[in-house]
Amino acid sequence: MLLVVAGIGTALFHPAAASLVAAGVHKRRGLMMAFFSSGGTVGGAIAPLVIVAYVGAFGMWRTPWLILPAGGGLLAIAAVVARNRFSYPAGANGPTALRLRAVPSMLVLLWFVIVLRSLTETAFSSFLAVLITERGGSTFAGGAGISVFLLAGALGGFLGGSLADRIGAKWVLFASVTLAPPFYLLFLHGPSSLALVFLAVVGLIAFSSTPVGVVAAQELLPGRTGLVSGLVMGLAWGIGGLALTPIGWLADRFGLVSVMTGVALLPIIAGALVLFYREERAQYDTND
Repeated sequence: MLLVVAGIGTALFHPAAASLVAAGVHKRRGLMMAFFSSGGTVGGAIAPLVIVAYVGAFGMWRTPWLILPAGGGLLAIAAVVARNRFSYPAGANGPTALRLRAVPSMLVLLWFVIVLRSLTETAFSSFLAVLITERGGSTFAGGAGISVFLLAGALGGFLGGSLADRIGAKWVLFASVTLAPPFYLLFLHGPSSLALVFLAVVGLIAFSSTPVGVVAAQELLPGRTGLVSGLVMGLAWGIGGLALTPIGWLADRFGLVSVMTGVALLPIIAGALVLFYREERAQYDTND
């Protein structure tokens, strides 16, 4: 039950926070979203190291004390939100009911791209330690692989968001999903001595489109950033997480490396979809 409550809290946080990042008029919204997403990725990378060291020093029974610094961060954020008035992006008329027929086709296409990309990233993040230990690596090497993958991903997200502000979201998305598969495959089938190098490269490439996809979706429906953020950060990423169960089931029957080889090729489908994507800003009459 505690895990369910924690999951609900996470689900509530991400769309709301992404909506605040997009509030107001920002010329470099991709860069600002990159700060947000990269911070989360860095946290995911260092959390295993921090918690292992903490438990080793103080014991498992003292982990509830970690609520205190988390609560301090919450109060600081709440104070900032309370002091500021956040406006909608230029061209938006405020929050209105969104009808299904008003959803742009480009947003639907972008959603499928994000689902395929997220599915691959989530699967590799979740099974990395197992893949490394199956090839003879130690448990520490497995943990190090996760940290390398996510830390490189944090840098990739920062670079991708900044680059999208200059050349547009489409080509950053296309480069991310088409360049990642070769390095996923090199990690799976290449020399073990270079596994961490391949992980670093693929993390840099694959995560570069994380903030780009969120901002691109928000710009398709200005004024509905919370709803759109929920679609691409909650529903799309959530489907990627749900796919772990069938992936694990298939891995038990056909081998993890074989199944993950197929998963590594999914971004190629996303790349084909991106070719049909057009960057545009949808406008709607709030009285419709």
